[in-house]
Amino acid sequence: MTSRLALIAAPLLLLAACGPAKQPGAAKPPAAEAPAKSGPVAIAVTPYIGGPLNIRADGVGPITGETAFDAATIKALFPKAVVKSAFIHTGEGPPGPILTVDQDNVPLLEIGKDAEGGIGEIRMAGGPVQGPKGEALLAKWADLGFDIAQCRAGEGRTVNQTVCVRPEAPTVSYVFGVPGWTQGGLPPVEVLKAKGQLNEFVWRPAEKAAVGAA
Repeated sequence: MTSRLALIAAPLLLLAACGPAKQPGAAKPPAAEAPAKSGPVAIAVTPYIGGPLNIRADGVGPITGETAFDAATIKALFPKAVVKSAFIHTGEGPPGPILTVDQDNVPLLEIGKDAEGGIGEIRMAGGPVQGPKGEALLAKWADLGFDIAQCRAGEGRTVNQTVCVRPEAPTVSYVFGVPGWTQGGLPPVEVLKAKGQLNEFVWRPAEKAAVGAA
């Protein structure tokens, strides 16, 4: 190498040696956060152990419109109860499947199955059930604030009874009996006020409920 080329190359080598170097303790760039996993969210449901069993527009105690018609599922929601499968004949056609729920030797629920395989209705004629406004079985019609326009004559299983529905809870039917009334149709208001008493609640999921249905 000539002396002229050596003089040019030397500064270039010096600059390369002085270039940026990796620091031994340099922090690594933060890693990108993993995307949050999506999927169904589990909602905790409190099983019914005892005490008042509240009927709401959207369900009965731990049961909602999404609850499966399944003995094991109902047993998990009512762990102290006796849950049995049965059939009931309510009209023309073959008997329909039901689940009965008894607790403390008292019939608590009768759960009917709909045509799609889900819960079609729940009937409650015993036990510590309470309506949406805290109403209890055997309450007097005159004490519950119904207007006769909210009621109709019962049919089928509720023949000779009076079925009433509150506008704010159309999924809940109140079934009133009048001792000695066998004429069919809707009793006069005076008769309901004097003798009408609440014999049963019937709850249906919103998509299956019809105002006044029982």
